[in-house]
Amino acid sequence: MISISGIDCCGKSTQIELLCEELKSKGRKCEVVWSRGGYTPGIQVVKGIFRKEKNVSKEERIKFSEEVNGSPIKRKLLFIASLMDLWLYYSLVLRLKEIFGKTVICDRYIWDTYIDFKLKYPEYDFEHGFWWRLTLKTMLKPNPSIVMFIPAEESMRRSGLKDEPFPEPIDVRRKRIEMYDFLAGRNVWQWRIEATNTIDKVFDDIRKACI
Repeated sequence: MISISGIDCCGKSTQIELLCEELKSKGRKCEVVWSRGGYTPGIQVVKGIFRKEKNVSKEERIKFSEEVNGSPIKRKLLFIASLMDLWLYYSLVLRLKEIFGKTVICDRYIWDTYIDFKLKYPEYDFEHGFWWRLTLKTMLKPNPSIVMFIPAEESMRRSGLKDEPFPEPIDVRRKRIEMYDFLAGRNVWQWRIEATNTIDKVFDDIRKACI
């Protein structure tokens, strides 16, 4: 399993697409998995049940989120459910995919979720809790694990080109980058790649890490 981490618009999707093509050319099966705590398949089913409708608009999703976050009890229950589903997905589901002969490529992984949770749920000391520690122990370990870096200003510029509907403010992106940099200093990823280089140069760096 390969994981590629980094802030929005750092080029993960482009590089993952190139990596899949490279692996397939060598006869390997691959599956790309987008994963983020709070958005794993199980928790999405739970959210869908509470919304009561399968196809809801962005406005309705925002309203649902505001209702949940406006209630301390609902907020905590949803957060605990997110942690439990994260364990299930990273420890069991991804492992099954690999057992069936696929090279799993994760677009974001555990430490991206760590940053998400620290920013979204600052009131919870989740990293010392049961479900987070269990997930770290039992999750499928990526090899290699890669993190891509670009400046916040470049992330904003690319976001504007993509016309993203809900772009994060630049100050939040800067905070994310600080957290990625801190974690990279603790060697939670095996490879750190500067993604401001050309697409070909970045992919060459990723190829060296993966192939």
